[in-house]
Amino acid sequence: MKQLVALWRKWLQRRHEVIVDRKRRPVELPWGEVVQVSHTADCMGAACPRPQLITMRMLEDMQKGDVLELVSDNPTTVETIPALAMVLSSRHLATLHTDSGWRIYLRKEE
Repeated sequence: MKQLVALWRKWLQRRHEVIVDRKRRPVELPWGEVVQVSHTADCMGAACPRPQLITMRMLEDMQKGDVLELVSDNPTTVETIPALAMVLSSRHLATLHTDSGWRIYLRKEE
């Protein structure tokens, strides 16, 4: 598994840069719950599987309870990330549609 992760990281470094922000900020979810986003990955313009790989890498480095915001304009990403969350010991909180794409929120569970 470590070798596979290392290969993915090399592949990710060769592609265009994803903007990663680690500033904490509050976000209100549609039902009124406010969560503190601790990590944001801007994957606008990135095609599959890049957003999924970025999500895997970021969740790996996060602490239990941290919230990841993934910003994407790729429809396939919106479909696959919630299912991927279960495998990555995280919980899908919400997917919000915006004018330019989607914002997907995941909370690290373990």
